[in-house]
Amino acid sequence: MIMKGNMILTLFLLAGIILSPVCASAQLPEALSVQFEFDGMGNAMINTLPVYAGAIYAGDPLVLGADWWIRIDDSTWPAPSNPQARWDYLFNNFATYDAPSFSWTIVFDEQSCATKPVWEINHATNGKMGGTLVVVVTFTDWDQDAVLDIDERMFAVYSGNLIIMKYGTGIFAGYCGDGTFNGSIQNSDPANWADEYVEGSCFLNLQNCQVGTRETSWTAIKELYR
Repeated sequence: MIMKGNMILTLFLLAGIILSPVCASAQLPEALSVQFEFDGMGNAMINTLPVYAGAIYAGDPLVLGADWWIRIDDSTWPAPSNPQARWDYLFNNFATYDAPSFSWTIVFDEQSCATKPVWEINHATNGKMGGTLVVVVTFTDWDQDAVLDIDERMFAVYSGNLIIMKYGTGIFAGYCGDGTFNGSIQNSDPANWADEYVEGSCFLNLQNCQVGTRETSWTAIKELYR
């Protein structure tokens, strides 16, 4: 009877040691919904490993004021020293025309890029989170001639989905999930490869991915005494 009591006591002590990191994060909700507005600048034609970056200027206090960036793996594209060849490569190989909507679409994913684009949000106080994403850029064929004219490249809309990886820091440590985003791109001088201004909104659905750790650890402890 004494031995059984000692085993039970040891079991709960082990449980406390193993589960203590999980319990420490249990103060955070199991799920978070985060919405925000952002803007920034970037240029995929004249920069290698293009980065679009900016700030979150409205939305959830958890990310308000944070910096954000998106990086595109261009290692399979022509060199940025020849932006025309770079644009032609993307447009000729990955742009699709939708006649009913009179629009051109280019998808930036692991097909058009060497690897899937990556993103990060970094808040000075609350921490950072990031992952991968797919961006769909759409240009309107305003004169409906199935040709993307230079002036039609001055404005585009975009949308996409993203994945939140479980390697965040601060408040976001242990969270993973997915999200959606959309917005617009403005280029004042596409003929001369000007920088692009982007603005948009994003919705993140975060889940506490440490939840399963509690059950897994408890099962492992019980196995020791079978």
